[in-house]
Amino acid sequence: MSLRKLPLVLVAAASMVGTGAATAADKLIVAMPTTPPNVVHTPILVAKELGLYKKAGLDVETVALEGGVKTYRAMVAGNADLALSAGPFTIIARSKGAPTKLILTNLPKTAVSLVVRADIKSMADLKGKRIGIQQPGGFADVLSRAVLRAGKIDPKEVSFVSIATEDVPALVANQVDTAILHIEQEMVAQSKVPGLHSIARLWEVQPKNLGTVVAVTEKTIKDKSAALKAFVKANIEATRIMYTDKEKVLPHIIKATGAAKDVASKTYDFMIENCIWDPNDGLDPEKVNFTAQLMTRVGNIEKGKTPSYDDLVDLSFARAAIKELGPWNGKCKTEAH
Repeated sequence: MSLRKLPLVLVAAASMVGTGAATAADKLIVAMPTTPPNVVHTPILVAKELGLYKKAGLDVETVALEGGVKTYRAMVAGNADLALSAGPFTIIARSKGAPTKLILTNLPKTAVSLVVRADIKSMADLKGKRIGIQQPGGFADVLSRAVLRAGKIDPKEVSFVSIATEDVPALVANQVDTAILHIEQEMVAQSKVPGLHSIARLWEVQPKNLGTVVAVTEKTIKDKSAALKAFVKANIEATRIMYTDKEKVLPHIIKATGAAKDVASKTYDFMIENCIWDPNDGLDPEKVNFTAQLMTRVGNIEKGKTPSYDDLVDLSFARAAIKELGPWNGKCKTEAH
């Protein structure tokens, strides 16, 4: 190779290295908390199916794990860039020094129900019953105990029964008397055992409790800020489309969840009617602060170490996205923070 040609080769090589770096910066891995995803978790997948990530130059990959604890740990370990995780758990982890921030939630409400057998007519009837949970301290355990507190029932007055991750079969098979179910799971269970019914909607029992959030590490915020901004914008845009165009999004919800068309359609209608999804950032300071204080009161956060809203949340990506998308004036209008 002549020395005259060498600079051109070096320029080309540098150009290829730059392209590779840009590609890496524009790829995001999102850890999802259920397999297959529940309808409530589909805004991220709808954004992908509608090509909103691709339009923004993003390559978004989703990986399915079992539960928000595992998604959060995968994100902190660097095996995923973002995690859909339970709001209370992410707040507890931050109080213990985890270097993470909340950047968005499409799901500020805890959109699950305590579904019970026909003979349970009120919360008082839960005494002596078999409460279905996956594991002590897990999602179903924490939420079931919240219902017990609301009904003024001592946990010692019930029996906690560990069951598989999928709650419907255990409830249908009469192995337990209660189960924490997502809306489509509730509908499937009722189709098998008509007497099953919801005795508590968790978003009504704990209206100020933070639901499922999108969490990232501070390192990812630093290294992939442009990609995160595009990701957040695509998710907010997808959520808004979900409120306005059922025909467009329902096929993608069915594809993502594997739910029967009638179940997916009824669940979608329920979500819209109850304003489950948030068409803005969803990170209401009152809700975030309430959850942090609640976790402190119940002993999950050490006194004196309750993280502040600013310590927990980075709204820069959502604010930039909403500025570009404009205000939301449709159904279930919420405040952008």
